[in-house]
Amino acid sequence: MKVNLIRYSHPFAFACMTLFSITIPTALADEVEDFVAKLKTHYQKTLSINAFSLSHHYLNKQYRSHNYWDYQTPNRIMAQRTVEIDLVKKHFYDNDIYYTSGGLLLDRAHFQNDKESFAYEMNGSSYKGRRILNQGLGQFYRMGYILLDVDFLAVRPLFKENNVEKNITLQQNKKSGTITLTHKTSDGDNENVVEYEFSRVPLQLVSLNDKLKRTLFVYEDYRTARGLTYARTVSQYIDGATEPNYIIYNDQFEIIEQVEPTKLKVPAGYGPEIPKSDGVLVSKKIAEDLYLVTDSSARRNSLFKVNGDEITVFGASGYPALAEKTIKLISEQFPQKKITSVYVSHPHRYEIAGLKVYVDQDIEILADEYSIAAIKVYPAFANDIARFKFRTIEHEKVIDGAHFYVLDNMHAKRQSFVYFKNSGIIFQSKFLHIAVDNTIAKVIPSYTRTFIDFVRSKQLKFNRIVGNHLNNNISVEVMDKTYDAIM
Repeated sequence: MKVNLIRYSHPFAFACMTLFSITIPTALADEVEDFVAKLKTHYQKTLSINAFSLSHHYLNKQYRSHNYWDYQTPNRIMAQRTVEIDLVKKHFYDNDIYYTSGGLLLDRAHFQNDKESFAYEMNGSSYKGRRILNQGLGQFYRMGYILLDVDFLAVRPLFKENNVEKNITLQQNKKSGTITLTHKTSDGDNENVVEYEFSRVPLQLVSLNDKLKRTLFVYEDYRTARGLTYARTVSQYIDGATEPNYIIYNDQFEIIEQVEPTKLKVPAGYGPEIPKSDGVLVSKKIAEDLYLVTDSSARRNSLFKVNGDEITVFGASGYPALAEKTIKLISEQFPQKKITSVYVSHPHRYEIAGLKVYVDQDIEILADEYSIAAIKVYPAFANDIARFKFRTIEHEKVIDGAHFYVLDNMHAKRQSFVYFKNSGIIFQSKFLHIAVDNTIAKVIPSYTRTFIDFVRSKQLKFNRIVGNHLNNNISVEVMDKTYDAIM
């Protein structure tokens, strides 16, 4: 069954639909009981499913990160996901293969058994490399959205309700031929309302609206495979979005006895475990007037350069807490000096989300022209953008001994890096994805080659590359090995 999405994507149409619906009298308690019983009979074949595997692919609008190749033309990226879930034992295996602009491949796996839950990365392009991350037990909640992607699993809370008369109401929309069940639930101190809209002929779930999470699921394109009928396409609208944030395509659903035991343990060749970060920033002098700032995890790194009485910060504006801690650390180390500027390599969220902290300190932002334009339209800055002060970086521009290079590439439309010639150090963000254990990924993105080709063409002599993310001590040898893996 094909559902017309215009009523969800157009705010006025949605408001009219809602107004029409609430003018229809609420059904009597007996009618609600009868319809819930009818649903239970309809879904009877699926109620005994306690373990399953699901393969789907999806399109992600990156609505949270704004990590678009070009902010002017927001793009979607594709991912493939395979899960095995045991609803009784609370075991799961989740493999998410994520394809981003420019060819970065993140092949992520996460499992939980009775005793432990670990995550690891199979391509070697993330922070982990070959190491494993202890997630701790209690991770089954992460499977919640997966369950909502399958319509006959999404309706199960209706059948678990012990007081239908009190907590479920029914409304009919004769014009559209739909019935809406409104289910009031509580989880501890949190009360919630979930609306389930069903078509009458055929009887199918059309949408699920979770009011607390502000998430709308729309179910379409019902197919029957292996005796089970389910929606192949599920569109997710999150935080009041007027177009889908995620479009899910359910490719294959299978009933299984249990999660494959070999998937519930760390594969051979992975480890050791990544220690937990203490979150305490420290600075270390790595060259004349140049300092590395990181914490015990070394997952996020920045630099600052002392120029007389002034200081420039490089790459410490990824989120507000990081910006605040960085400013505090520098101010305590150099109380007589002033931070005057902060450098941004490209306008993705994890590079710019903390900029307002610097603006509040009257600190100037260094960025290329394209990145400045993107920052100016970043939604979170709308109320404060008039206070932002910018200084434009041009390709091959030198400022206080820092050489800036702006490259066209497939990670961001414009993206720059900094070369400290006298120190033999390069600071870059997301051109190189080198894990802290120097694992070389199996699949290398195209923009990594763009970066290395440029460094070689300019004959930039260096002994260390500091990554804003991941590895802060990349050697010439590791860079060369990475390039060889592309070939």
